[in-house]
Amino acid sequence: MEAALYDPTAGFFARGRGPADRGDFVTSPETGSLFGALVARALDREWVRLERPDRFTVVEAGAGDGRLAREILRAGPECGAALELVLVERSPAARAAQAGRLPAGAPVRSLEDLPVEPVIGVILANELLDNLVFGIAEATGNGWAEVRVGLEADRVVEVLDDLAPSDRALLPSVEDVATGARLPIVRGAVEWIARAGNLLAAGSLLLVDYAAPARTLATRGGWLRTYSGHRRGNDPYSTPGVHDITTDVPLEPVRAAIAAAGLDLVGESTQAEWLTGLGIAELVEAGRRIWEAGAARGDLEAIAGRSRAVEASVLTDPGGLGGFMVIEARRRRSRGDG
Repeated sequence: MEAALYDPTAGFFARGRGPADRGDFVTSPETGSLFGALVARALDREWVRLERPDRFTVVEAGAGDGRLAREILRAGPECGAALELVLVERSPAARAAQAGRLPAGAPVRSLEDLPVEPVIGVILANELLDNLVFGIAEATGNGWAEVRVGLEADRVVEVLDDLAPSDRALLPSVEDVATGARLPIVRGAVEWIARAGNLLAAGSLLLVDYAAPARTLATRGGWLRTYSGHRRGNDPYSTPGVHDITTDVPLEPVRAAIAAAGLDLVGESTQAEWLTGLGIAELVEAGRRIWEAGAARGDLEAIAGRSRAVEASVLTDPGGLGGFMVIEARRRRSRGDG
């Protein structure tokens, strides 16, 4: 999976695929400007909660081509004068595209990996955890086994192997699922949360992804998916590097990783609920008024206002983006406060 997604020359994201060109799948920032405007409101709330620090750092992990950062800046957040955006993106192609999408002189840095300095602000990951490297576990009569990949007569085959003891904590009791059920072993997500939590001196960790309890995933299956050209595939072993590989994220190891990082879990909601709390209906109504005032002119501002209702329906659709989970964790006070 690491090679298929992130190989420097042949990996899916390294080749510039994904949401940046809308060719394979669409994430919330790609629906328009509304999501970024609402994220800007969430950032303002955290800045105020932190008593308006002079330097407020927002780290966006998996930032792609900078579309969300652009819309946050366009929204003119109250924290703007203090805001420093750090865009973390592994894909060289996506990082190169950021320069053309963001305004000159914007308070933005672009990095390949998380920064090393402590963060006072927000670390945001929108649809990142599902793309971090994970293994696959299968329930057997003798406990959990790991599904590994082998070659047989030039064909990729699956081979069951012993599960590492350290991975057992990432899975529910095998007695609670049916024999043959499979679950993701989200090692990459747990490791990333540990790193992000260690960076966060004060503020919040904000995770947006498709997630569910592990037993739910084991029962319904379908959590391992591939995407290419807006089509869903079923075979993650075919044509590596051509399609995205993604998983629903089990909630239990995410919660455990948050606690292990010394953070408090302060909120779990659907994206629809979260955006409602941030005032999405208010922004849609404001957009309607802008459209009515400028419809005769047909200018871009009026057209953007009219599109908000469509964007809102997509962002809050319970069967799509609106059903994503928003998980917020918080460090109560700055380290060193005693």
